[in-house]
Amino acid sequence: MGIELDFIFHPKSVAVVGASTSPNQGNDFFRFLMNQPFKGSLYPVNPRAEEIEGHTSYGSVEEIPGPVDYVISAIPANGALKLVDQCARKGVKVIHFYTARMRETGLEEGMKLEAEVLRRARLAGIRLIGPNCMGMYYPREGLTFKPGFPSEAGKLAVISQSGGNTAQIVNLAAARGVRFSKVISYGNATDLSECDYLEYLAEDPETELIAAYIEGVTDGRRFLDVLRDVSVRKPVVILKGGRTKAGSKAVASHTASLAGSQEIWEAVCRQSGATLASGMVELIDLIVAFYFLRPAFGFQVGLGGGGGGMSVQSADACEEAGLTVTPLPEDLREELRAHDPVYWSWIGNPVDVSILGAGSFTNRYIMQLMSDHQAFDLLICTLDEHFNLNRPEDVPRTKQTMESFVSIGRHSPKPLAIVMGTDLPGTDWKHRALSDMRDQCVGAGLPVFPTINRAAWAIRLFVEHHIRRTEINMLPS
Repeated sequence: MGIELDFIFHPKSVAVVGASTSPNQGNDFFRFLMNQPFKGSLYPVNPRAEEIEGHTSYGSVEEIPGPVDYVISAIPANGALKLVDQCARKGVKVIHFYTARMRETGLEEGMKLEAEVLRRARLAGIRLIGPNCMGMYYPREGLTFKPGFPSEAGKLAVISQSGGNTAQIVNLAAARGVRFSKVISYGNATDLSECDYLEYLAEDPETELIAAYIEGVTDGRRFLDVLRDVSVRKPVVILKGGRTKAGSKAVASHTASLAGSQEIWEAVCRQSGATLASGMVELIDLIVAFYFLRPAFGFQVGLGGGGGGMSVQSADACEEAGLTVTPLPEDLREELRAHDPVYWSWIGNPVDVSILGAGSFTNRYIMQLMSDHQAFDLLICTLDEHFNLNRPEDVPRTKQTMESFVSIGRHSPKPLAIVMGTDLPGTDWKHRALSDMRDQCVGAGLPVFPTINRAAWAIRLFVEHHIRRTEINMLPS
């Protein structure tokens, strides 16, 4: 199917059926599209209102004077069939059914209704998103289903069966500097499924990275084939919902999907080259790693920025995550000796910044040596803000350290990540300083992680992906 779905993302007109003068989800959809703003024509549909949010309200889709490409259904399920028939006569191309209470109820009545909705839509040539979903967020066109989503576009695409998890992924990743190409909450997937969206996104020139929250798939064999094909072209990071017995039971009532065991999904991702996240926190960290880091093909890590016990913790965290904290090679040690014959022997990997003041070494000097040396595949720099940010007067010194990391990261051919606590207790000046520094790192294209443990785990999986992808590409076709 691939690029054939592109028309879904470029409607010239949208009608929200169920928009209202009183607060409800239909009215929310309408207001959110107004405020994004959506670039095409926008119509509210409600037979009991003459005007909604300053726009003329229409009694039905058919009463709208101009063509309608895309319809959002925010009405009860008992009105779904009538709406499909009206859209068919109007020539609508896509219906997004926010409307729920269909197959996911497990009731025969709901399953029959969803099947009939699909049958009538296919006869009319209408594509369906959902039902039981939040629909699309596409910043380039001003399409959204929540307020506060970034208006700037980026390179991450998200597909998610859960509307709530879709919003959580967008909000959490956006707070870390990530921006989005296309985001689809697809619910029950009665028509368009995860496979259709993955095939499309594989060819989408606006998308370089795909994240997915999936509770179950409609066609296991097709999904594996599609995922294998997509993962060769673009990184795919998956959070599987319903990994446990309790989770599987919840999935059945949420989107009426067959969940599948954790072991099966681990095997699927291993065979396809996709990366499986263990939870929402790890999914966001993986998104950040893939979004910002340059590719890496080895696990040898150079660590800098931590002092004393923090440098020890950094080494432990990296080794436990599967990275290798490489001792300084002999030629690099000789360079240190030539630079400072007295204190050179104190310097190692990780760099303990608490001893740097004793000689002429600086964090920047040593990290630059690591960046330039073939013994290291990647760098992690820790901003020791817990120790250094005691007074407002300390901000310039801490910022100077951060800027030295940024300078190296901008020009190094190797991936460089920065660890900076975002939940540091303290006063407003401290939070403002950290926020400004974090923004500066993100603006330079560097990922920021709140802890060394989270950075190490995400980066190890990131490296594994690139090694596995290289191996898959080397296999005979």
